[in-house]
Formats: sequence, C-alpha cells, structure tokens
Amino acid sequence: MKTLILALSLLVVSASSFARLSDGKVHLKLKGSQIVASVDSGFHFNKDAPAALVMGEESIDAVKKEPKEFIFDAAKAKAKPFAVNYYVCDDKNTVCEAHEEKFQITKGKLVAASGAAAPAVTKTANAAATIEAPLKKNKHGFYEDSFNAALKLAANEKKLLLVDFKAPWCPSCIRLESEAFGEPEFVKATEKFIKLSLNVDKPALKDIAKKYDIKGIPTMIVMNAKGEELTRILDFKPAPVLAKEIAVFQASSKATLAELRKKAEAGDLEARKLLADQAYAALKYEDVVKWLTPTGEPSLLLANSEIKVAERAYDKDKKKAAEYQKMFEKWIAVFPHSVDAIEWRPELLKLIKGESKEASVGVKKIGAENIAEIQNLLANDKARAEAFAVNKFGEMTGFEKAELLSLQVQTYKLMNETKKSEEAAAVLAKEVATFNLSLDRPGQIFVAVPYFKTANMKKEAQEWLEKLLKAHPDSDVYLMKLVGFHLREKQFAQALPYAEKAAAAKSDNALYYHSVLADILKELKQKEKAMDVINKALAMPEAKLESNKSTVTGLQDLKKSL
Repeated sequence: MKTLILALSLLVVSASSFARLSDGKVHLKLKGSQIVASVDSGFHFNKDAPAALVMGEESIDAVKKEPKEFIFDAAKAKAKPFAVNYYVCDDKNTVCEAHEEKFQITKGKLVAASGAAAPAVTKTANAAATIEAPLKKNKHGFYEDSFNAALKLAANEKKLLLVDFKAPWCPSCIRLESEAFGEPEFVKATEKFIKLSLNVDKPALKDIAKKYDIKGIPTMIVMNAKGEELTRILDFKPAPVLAKEIAVFQASSKATLAELRKKAEAGDLEARKLLADQAYAALKYEDVVKWLTPTGEPSLLLANSEIKVAERAYDKDKKKAAEYQKMFEKWIAVFPHSVDAIEWRPELLKLIKGESKEASVGVKKIGAENIAEIQNLLANDKARAEAFAVNKFGEMTGFEKAELLSLQVQTYKLMNETKKSEEAAAVLAKEVATFNLSLDRPGQIFVAVPYFKTANMKKEAQEWLEKLLKAHPDSDVYLMKLVGFHLREKQFAQALPYAEKAAAAKSDNALYYHSVLADILKELKQKEKAMDVINKALAMPEAKLESNKSTVTGLQDLKKSL
C-alpha cells in the first residue's frame, strides 16, 4: 500500500496530497554490540541506498543489509551520541524515505539522544568531491548538481529557482524524468524558472539536502535567489497536475515561509492553510495540526496528520494504542467513503488484532465495511475518479483499480478469509494484465511490480525488470534493481551475474556494488572469489575517500568474517 513515501516513496506529490508512510515502521534493538533494525510488513529497507551509523567524523556502513533487516556495528559508540541513517520504502516501491535516528548507549541500553547535537559527517577531505560541476543542462533543461552556481544565475537573471531533489534509484524520481519533465505542459509552466536537479546521494550535496530538511524524494522546492523556500511539492504527479500547481503558485504572493508564519500567527486564515500545506509536504505533521486545528475545518490533510502524530506517539509508547485507535475511528467516521479511509481500515485492523492470529467479530465488521467501500468504488467510475483526485496517499493515476484490489486482498487476509483473498488476487491479476506498461516509462513499471507480486505474478515482474535492463544495458541502476529483486527472493545464484556486471560498470557507486557482490559470493559459499572482490575494492582509489569510509568498513568486516 502506498503511504508517503517518500517516497519517499521521497517523491513528488503536492504538498496537499501526500503523507509520510514509513514513520514508525522500523524498530531498532541493541543486541550485544550490534543494532538490529527490523521493518513492519508492507515496507522494506532500500538496499541500494546509503545506510550507516554516523558518529562524529566516522561513518560505519551497515554490516548487513537485507530487505527486512539491517544491522549496524555500534561497538565504537559506547556512551557517545551517534545517528543511524537508512532509507525505507513501501513494498510498492512508490516511496523511499530517508530516516535519521539519534541514539547513545547507556548502561547497555539503546537510548534516544533527545536534545543531543545531531552527529554528522564532516566534509570530505578530498577537495574534488566538494567542488561543484560547471553549469550544464540535461535534456529536460535542468542544470545538474551545481547549487551555488544556479543560485548566482537566478540572481543575475532575476528568476526563481526550481530545485528537484532526487536519487538515481528512486522510482518516482524516474517517473518525473520520464513522464513529466519533458511534457509540454511542464516545460511551459516552468519556462521562467532556473531549474536545478540535485542528486542527494552525492556527498557534496548532502549538506544542502539537510539544510532544506529533505525527508523524502523526489521533493521539488521553489526558492528565491537567496535560497529562501517559497513552496515545495512532494512525490510524483503528472505534468498537467504539476503545471496547475505551479500556475497557482505563480499567481500567489510568493511569500517566504517566514513571511507566512508572521501572517498566520497574526490570525490570517489563508496563511495558516498555506503553511499547513507546506508542513505536510515537509512531513511535519505536528505543524499541520498546529496550523489547521484552530480553523475548525475538518479535512483529509488534518486527518492524515493527526493520525500520523498519534502513530508516532504509539510507536514510542505502546500504552497509547487506545488513543491511536480512537484517532482512526474518529476520521473514518468523518470520511467513511474516502480512499484514505480504505487505506486506514487495514491499519486499524492490524492495531486491533495485535499479535493475535484470530479475527474477532469487530475485525470482521470493519473488514466487511472496507470491502463494501472498495466494491462501491470499483463499480462506479465517477466516484472512483473523484475519490482518488483528493486522496492524501499519493498519485495513483492509471493504477486506481489495482490499488483497490490490492487493498481488498490485504483486507481479506486480515479477516482470515483465505479463499476470498485468493479470489481477490486472481481478480487483481486480470487487472494487472491490462496495464499499458512501456519501456519508455520505467517508473510506471516499478510502480506496477508490487501489484504483480500481490497478484502472484512474480515471473512477470522479473520479466519486466529484465526488459528494462535490455533496453538500458549500460545502466547500473537497472542491473541493481534485478539484483535487489533476486535478493528479496533469496535467489543468490540468479542475482550473481547482475551483481558482477554492476561491479564491472563505471559508476560512482562501484565500491558499493563490489560490497554487494562480495556479500552474494559469501552466501554462495564462494569465499575465495569473495575475498578477491573485497581486496580489489579496497585497492580502488575510491576507497580512500572520506565519503566512502562506511563502505570500506563494511568490506573490512566482511573480509574478517571470511
């Protein structure tokens, strides 16, 4: 099920149509000198994205990276404050969201380092890594990875800056580039902007992403030449929708967030609503509640934010389950026919069931209500279109029926209706067969893959990923997508040839790809080859860069384990 996402699914859904999905879905425990991170059903860790324990100037890469479990070596942490960084995606890979949690180990226990200064990696000693590339446009008219130069250009030309924060592995980022940025509506709507694309995985750009509090990608921010944020958009949206949102912004006062806050604190209702939209896009749900509650107006924006606040409180203290449950019940009663309510009910059912495998009368009643709402939307094209147009769970154009059918499968499973869940999966398979997928729109294929999985069509999912690689043979991204697909299925032998090709490719991530290859060889009991790969990786010039220190540590630990 789609939740932020950020992704982030980090992604570009507008400020008024997205919620951060993966908050509270990860659980970290200290076991000996290791921190073991697990993730709830419906989500997985992104193995292709950075993951490390950061302590002062030292960054220690995760020693184990599996879709459902990451392990971090905290032996050096002791009583010092540190941060654990990783990305979490929903299983549909629509959202990949960045997480940073601060801890310290006190008396053998993992304790949240509240109030502690955020541990951060200092800038790399390699000057080349911090020098910006010269201004150069890509095929969609975006300058790439040159923030300060783009700001200077915006000042010289007296234009606003449109900054796209992205990563090459992010499905919704790919969707923006292949489905929106080149479309006439978007090109026309943004012709008066200086457009800039920033790869948040690059060490030299991490400070910029942190400055603008980027918690999910893709995130697009409109800012003035001083770098002051004016508005932001989160997740993927089709070009016509993006063009409309940009037009609305262009017709606005273009006030900075600081200026809006002054108006809102003085009682300006419109400023409150605008700030709530921006807070939602920044995944700051407490701020949304702060700005909207005094208006007295119920909305899906407020509903999703109150639920997320209650969820976070529950994740910190399980004794607050009753309050969390009441929040679901409150908003389901207000918006019973919404897509949001259809997404909320399965979460409510999980909360009610807890560790029990039994489905109570209450669970079956709520489940039956959800099935009825799903069936109503499946049978009514107009009602379905209207419901998805205002939902706050992300952009699902073209996948509306598949989303509903997927939720139907999930609801039946929670009701312990095995036969009905299998029948619903078969119906979903028929819907999946109608997808008009194209190799020219790879992001849509990534969105479709989880539906293939729910419909028990893993073979077809694999075939589409193989087609993408064949269409883009020089792309290490597509190689690693197939590696990830096979690793999730514990198919190490099938993952091996793709991992070998990725490691041999010329890529900024070559060192990391070697570490993945070494892990696979270890799983296949090919210790000598794994050792050769590790030694080759450690001899690379990239291994000397400060930004790759955590990957090097992981390789060294793997070498010791062999």
